[in-house]
Amino acid sequence: MLKKPKFWLIFLALIFSGVYFWLATPIKTNTNLSPRFDWPDETANYYWAKSYAQSGQLAVFEPLNLVAKNQIHPRSFNVLPDGSLVPGSFLGLILFYGILAKIFSVKFLLYLTPLLAILGGLAFYSIIKKIFDQKVALLSTVLMYSHPAWWYYSVTPMLPNVAFVSLLLISIYFLFKESKNSFSPVLVSGLLFGLAIAIRPAEIIWVGFIYLIILIYLRHKFTFTKVALFLAIAFLAIFPTLYQQQNLYGSFMSSGYDQLSQPTTTAACQSCQIVKSLFLPFGFSPYLVAYNFWTHFLSRLWWLSLLALLGLIAFLTSPGKQKDEIFGYILVSLFLFIWLGAYYGSWQFSDLLTVSLNTLGVSYVRYWLPLYLLSLPFIAFGLLWLTSFFKNRFKNLALVFLLLLIIYPNAKLVLFEKSDSIILVKERIGSYKQIASQVINVTEPESVIITVRKDKVFFPERKVIHTFDSLPKNQELLGIIPDLAKLVPVYYYALTAENNLQLANNLHLVLIKNIGSEVLYRVILENNNLVLTP
Repeated sequence: MLKKPKFWLIFLALIFSGVYFWLATPIKTNTNLSPRFDWPDETANYYWAKSYAQSGQLAVFEPLNLVAKNQIHPRSFNVLPDGSLVPGSFLGLILFYGILAKIFSVKFLLYLTPLLAILGGLAFYSIIKKIFDQKVALLSTVLMYSHPAWWYYSVTPMLPNVAFVSLLLISIYFLFKESKNSFSPVLVSGLLFGLAIAIRPAEIIWVGFIYLIILIYLRHKFTFTKVALFLAIAFLAIFPTLYQQQNLYGSFMSSGYDQLSQPTTTAACQSCQIVKSLFLPFGFSPYLVAYNFWTHFLSRLWWLSLLALLGLIAFLTSPGKQKDEIFGYILVSLFLFIWLGAYYGSWQFSDLLTVSLNTLGVSYVRYWLPLYLLSLPFIAFGLLWLTSFFKNRFKNLALVFLLLLIIYPNAKLVLFEKSDSIILVKERIGSYKQIASQVINVTEPESVIITVRKDKVFFPERKVIHTFDSLPKNQELLGIIPDLAKLVPVYYYALTAENNLQLANNLHLVLIKNIGSEVLYRVILENNNLVLTP
């Protein structure tokens, strides 16, 4: 396997391209609805990327929000004071994917992340080969493509994390490729760096540190002019995001994560928030860092963690002088483990139901993608150390056997094992479409549907109000529905049948349709003389 690395690299890329593209393709159903997603973030990113591709718009005015007190929107959307819906996240992925969809096709949107994942793997191979050697690089790339976290988020196409990391890897590849006689590699690197930062600006501190180390290492290749060109093209790549943030949120430095419904903060307060978001936005809790890192990084993929530890020990105890670049890699990796471990590990996930039901689908996993990749060369060292006990003619056979032992539990976890595994998610998304089709058939186009965690099922064909509590317990919604019900039909999609159909404020639930154990009700204002037509 290790004697023809280029052949095997191309073979790997083709095989995993097929796997990634197949898994990213939605299950066909007998509906004509737009794609559905299991993540609210994906629902939002797809909607806005498609909107930007087709109309150039990143804001949609919703007049009913003037009555509904800005409650009409899916999760991961934000609402301006005038009721307009806007993105609720960073804009970089939306703009980047929206521009590509405008050029190629909206249908291409679902395949951009898998494509970037494959290209990122090829760049990763080249980078690791320069730092370590060809054997370690090829094994690391096999491990990368089949790693549960990378595999999972490569086929979760509208989340930004794999795109962000892939763009960085390809950018770094071009930095290493840079030559004294050409400006094009540094320009391409700067462009990709800028796109990556636009997608995940919160990562700029550690990303900037990595690039500074690389530029110091490659200082003999870079003139002041080339560094200036790199920074200039990076800024040009970031500028559309800054412009849209100013246009939508009133500040170049604001994003969709800001609570726009809150009173406007002073410039000084805004600067404090920006600084906080770049360093420790969730504070610092050593206990949480240790707990989350053990639970969601080390123990979750224990077989890979053990191999990485074995490989690191094997490397540090191996005889002979090792390349200085490898020790530099270890020091940089140590910095990133400390930084990202503290940055995201101090975060206490508020939706405990999501944490309890998900494994790879927990956000900690995708935010720690760079750490998983950094550990791969040492997993490769571990594998090579284990095969060193075999005679030469059996080493490759033993290596393939060990890789299969690793890939099997990886694939099982990604595809089948848990409720958030990809095959089960695809089937669940297919059921979303079937539910949505039934509800859409019995509701009016202008109606509003109140849902508990089901907003992603009915949007964008229907306007939605999301709630974590059942409607009878949500006093805020019960307060706005009477005025809203005078203007448009209002429905409530309940996860289970409600025992009491009489609600506060003269509101009454009327059964429209049972869908399995879930129920669609019409919310009627009793003194409004509405005529109900199921």
